[in-house]
Amino acid sequence: MGVLSKQALEGIAAYKYKPGQYTWLDLQLNHYWNFMVELLPLWMAPNLVTLTGTIIMAVTTGSLLAICPQFIGAAPAWAYIVCGLGLFVYQTLDAIDGKQARRTGSSSPLGQLFDHGCDALSTLINMLSAVAALELGPSYAAYATICTVSVAFYLAQWEEYHTGTMSCGNGYFGVTEGQLVLVFVHLMTAAVGGDFWRLVVPNTPYTLAEVLVVSLVLSNIILAYTNITNVFNAPANHLQGEELGNKQVSKAVALAQLFPPFAVTLAGYLLIAAYRPQYDACPLLFLVPIGLSFVMFSSRMIVSHMCKVPFTPQFRILFPLLALLAATYSQVEAFAAVPPLVALTGYCGIVLFIYFHYMLSVVFEICAHLQIPLLTLPAKKATKAE
Repeated sequence: MGVLSKQALEGIAAYKYKPGQYTWLDLQLNHYWNFMVELLPLWMAPNLVTLTGTIIMAVTTGSLLAICPQFIGAAPAWAYIVCGLGLFVYQTLDAIDGKQARRTGSSSPLGQLFDHGCDALSTLINMLSAVAALELGPSYAAYATICTVSVAFYLAQWEEYHTGTMSCGNGYFGVTEGQLVLVFVHLMTAAVGGDFWRLVVPNTPYTLAEVLVVSLVLSNIILAYTNITNVFNAPANHLQGEELGNKQVSKAVALAQLFPPFAVTLAGYLLIAAYRPQYDACPLLFLVPIGLSFVMFSSRMIVSHMCKVPFTPQFRILFPLLALLAATYSQVEAFAAVPPLVALTGYCGIVLFIYFHYMLSVVFEICAHLQIPLLTLPAKKATKAE
């Protein structure tokens, strides 16, 4: 039995793309993106464009995290430059994958799903690189940075599921602006060093890094408030026909769907509090699985929206965290004999397996149903492109 039901596969086949809201900067950069897409070979599939950008960003971020795994200490300037350039390349390829799809006549619901899925994963990768560039260390500020951005991304998908419209910004500052700010952070760190972010803002007791983190948290709280009010102020029965499909969009259901990300946020905080020495020694062992839990919920919401089916939050990715917490705080004798790093490594491994199993299953099941390849153009499209 597959991950997707027959109903879900039929829903994804009928999915129709709706363009999102563009900021002023998006419109200006569109000229650059139009130029860049013309440089791509016509045989290159849109999903390959997306995947290439994601891999480049993951590798460049990984190089920085390998040097600063605890988010403490300065890395060589080249590491920040490479990380910033990797993010810029990802941002460019992410912006032109849809253009490449239209250029090659290979647009499909799979491409949209693949793009959004990579966006969900890139959110976590971006925040890990930001925490390292700002040298936040294994702190609660680092955890708050990961959580607030991840919850904001989830709520944007949640709003689209319930209203048919995604709000990912305020019309003036959106995803593109946020990514370019992070590119600037990396390049600035490379140019003047991490000590720059520890400078105290005049007439305040706060450093530049603290101001950036607080601004990020507050802006995402505002975005979250906007998402939530948009959903609960939407008139009843506003979704009809194909847009509604088999989704469940009552206000009670919408409220229940807020539980998963906030449960992860609280549980993650309790886990860090219980294992603070281990968190100080290896924060990635906490932030990666907790961050992937958010990515999983967001990806599941994206799939539910595109397939027009009820959202099931995949509690299997939350269960290992809750089980670990229960065993830790209940002082179970058998569990106490397990070294903390072994338990935490096991938790991280389980989450990685659940996430990649789910995402790969979804992608390949849709490929089989739509009878299209994942990373190459369909035979007819490829022949025409040549």
